[in-house]
Amino acid sequence: MNRFVFIFSVVIGVLTLSCGSNKKEESIKNIQGDWVFDTSGLPNIGTGRIISKIRDNCGFKFQNDSCKMRCAFYRKNESNVCDGMTTGSMTNFDIRNDSLRIWDLERKRWHTYLIRNLTKDSLVLFDRNMQYDIRYVRPKNAKDILFDGIIVSKLFFGEGYECLDESFYFNKQGYYYYKNSTNKLASYRLSQHIVNDIFSGFSHLDIHSLKQEYIGGGTGASVHYSISFVKNDKVIKRVIDHQNTGPDQLLQGYISMINNLKQSKGESITVNNNVSKLVDEEFDAFCQKMGID
Repeated sequence: MNRFVFIFSVVIGVLTLSCGSNKKEESIKNIQGDWVFDTSGLPNIGTGRIISKIRDNCGFKFQNDSCKMRCAFYRKNESNVCDGMTTGSMTNFDIRNDSLRIWDLERKRWHTYLIRNLTKDSLVLFDRNMQYDIRYVRPKNAKDILFDGIIVSKLFFGEGYECLDESFYFNKQGYYYYKNSTNKLASYRLSQHIVNDIFSGFSHLDIHSLKQEYIGGGTGASVHYSISFVKNDKVIKRVIDHQNTGPDQLLQGYISMINNLKQSKGESITVNNNVSKLVDEEFDAFCQKMGID
C-alpha cells in the first residue's frame, strides 16, 4: 500500500467513525423525553370500539442515558397471563446501529427494537416479537385530572391457569378497597405519597379522548379490564381495555395503580359500604358486557 492510499484510507475511516458518532448523538438527543403509542390511525369499528395493537410496553421516558417505563417487558415470570402487563422501572438504554437497546432488569440482557424513524416529534419502532411497526408521539399533559377516584375491574379468560378476577378502588383521600373472586375483601388508608404517585400516572390522560373499548388481537388465555373514573361518588367515564391495548396514557395510570396498591402497606380500616356497592355494580356491568352471567 503506497503512502497516498494509506492516508486516504485513514481519512475515510476517521470520517466514517465521526459520521457514525454524530448520528448516534443526534438520535440520543432526539429521543429524550416522553413517548406514547400513537392511536390516531387505529381502525374504529363503530360504537366507540377501536382495534388496537398488542405491545410489550406502555411508552417511554428517556432522560440522559436512562429510560423510565411505567409498564415494561421485563417480569420475574416468563408468563404474564394472569396479570397482564407488569410495571417497569428506571433502567439503562443505548442506541447502536439503528437499534434502540433497553436493559432488561429481570433477564439481564438487552431488549432491542429496530428504529424505523426518529425525529424530535416522531418515533417508529419495529417490534421483533410482534413483527410490526409501532409509532410513538409526544404526549400532552392533561389540563386537569377530572376524577377523584378510579375503579379497575379485571377478568381472566382461559383454561389451565389459576387466575383471580379482581376489583380495585382508590381515591385521592388515600382510601383503597380490594375484592377478588374468592370473596377476599380488604380496605386500607394509604399515605399521601402513594396518592400522589398513583395519580401522577394519569398526568397525560384526557379521559374525554378515550373511546369505549380497545380490542387487541391474539388467541388463548387473556386478561381484560374495565376502568371506571369516579367523581363525587359517581362514574363519569368507563372504558374497557382488552389485553393492555388501550392508549399508553391510560395504561401508564391503571397498571401502575394496580402494582402500587398490591405492594403498598397501609392502615386497615372499615369497609366503606358505598364504595363496596359501587365497585360491585361496576364489576357486574363489566361481566354483563363480557357475556358472563
